[in-house]
Amino acid sequence: MNKYTSIIWDWNGTLLDDTHLCVDIANVLLTEHHELQLDRDHYREVFGFPITEYYRRIGIDLEKESFESLTKKFFRHYDTSVLQCSLHRQAGDVLQTFRERGLIQFILTAAHKNSVLQLLEHFTIREYFAEIEGLDNHRAESKVARGIQLMQDQGIERKEAVLIGDTLHDYEVAQEIGVDCILIANGHQSRRRLETETRHQILILDEVWQLPQII
Repeated sequence: MNKYTSIIWDWNGTLLDDTHLCVDIANVLLTEHHELQLDRDHYREVFGFPITEYYRRIGIDLEKESFESLTKKFFRHYDTSVLQCSLHRQAGDVLQTFRERGLIQFILTAAHKNSVLQLLEHFTIREYFAEIEGLDNHRAESKVARGIQLMQDQGIERKEAVLIGDTLHDYEVAQEIGVDCILIANGHQSRRRLETETRHQILILDEVWQLPQII
């Protein structure tokens, strides 16, 4: 019998392959601040939460431009181009496999819930998820409170659930809500960071298609 009955998915970078878009937008913002450009490898070494700290790490002066202004600019570009992104390779097959195994799947995201719902409809995968828990704003704040709410509302058993994400914040959220964690290393943070900063305490995979082999 499988250990898990519930799968809690992160969205951005885990199922949705939007890293390249976020790098492009970061470079637009950096150009406006006369800073050097990022490539994908550098981005994956510096991106993280809170987003304000990430902006500081790449050289954006929040004294010169407010976080609110940067957020508006980011999502103006993001919302215009996100439909050009795709799901990670075989993500749809993984969702189907888990459903066939009787696993209940959820999304826990730091993105705006309504925006994610629209994307799920666009990619025709809304049917795979029993619930989507996200924010009501675009500030990309911590998911811990939302995760706790999801666990309570859905009656998820901690010992039977795993959170699947692509960042160290997903690992932190899993610890806070008391569930196992698996990280995917082809999203917004590099395998080196994930392995080093979690001290190899969890399973880290290269791509989402490997999941059916282990769950």
